[in-house]
Amino acid sequence: MTSSPMRWIRWALTGGLTVVVAYAVILVHPQPLFAYELQHAGIVVHATRPIPEAMRGTLERARARLNHSTIADQTRVSHVFMCQSRWLFAFFARTAYNAGGLTDVVIGQYVFLRESDMEHDRLIGASGRPTPPDRPLSYFVAHEIMHLEHGRLVGRLAYLRMPKWVDDGHADYVARDIDLARALQGFKAGAPELDPARSGLYLRYQLMVAYLIEKQHVDPRDLLEHPRDRAVIERELAALPAW
Repeated sequence: MTSSPMRWIRWALTGGLTVVVAYAVILVHPQPLFAYELQHAGIVVHATRPIPEAMRGTLERARARLNHSTIADQTRVSHVFMCQSRWLFAFFARTAYNAGGLTDVVIGQYVFLRESDMEHDRLIGASGRPTPPDRPLSYFVAHEIMHLEHGRLVGRLAYLRMPKWVDDGHADYVARDIDLARALQGFKAGAPELDPARSGLYLRYQLMVAYLIEKQHVDPRDLLEHPRDRAVIERELAALPAW
């Protein structure tokens, strides 16, 4: 006869395994949690609330940014899930619940974004306030989809080893434009916005990627597949007289 402690341990292990399996199934197939769908510009948006027509313009702007990339597959459809409640986004984001969005490259290969004002192309940040105009919802859509493109290019395992400055730097390089001359000045001056740990922005990483692509003429594919030494690039940027 099985002792009571052993029986409880077995039940706990069985229950824990069931939860893990159920969570994995949802990551692979989250569509049932999202009642609304819009497909446009090669992107499928899933949402828990009705999707306004204005979202078509947001997707067109995101697609236009993606089309600038030499590695983006314009024939592949990407799925973006709009989590219009904090708990739902936290469910998928786990420890990254304060992020604007995240991309599941390894399991389901989907993009999850936090609450957004889809009518006005704005993502609602963790503070509860809309993101600034230079980082609209279309930026987040393009940035996160580029993570998928990175994973598709190098493979899942190699993607997990990809340095963050390459991954987020190139995603931002595609998804938004910045004043690179000003960014270089800020980098040299130690400006807070050029420190991702302090600002939460990827300006520093984008500057590094732009330097390699535009000044050193490194092919983006080569950069993603064979990341350079970060310290060397930062020293070269510090010695660069001007953009």
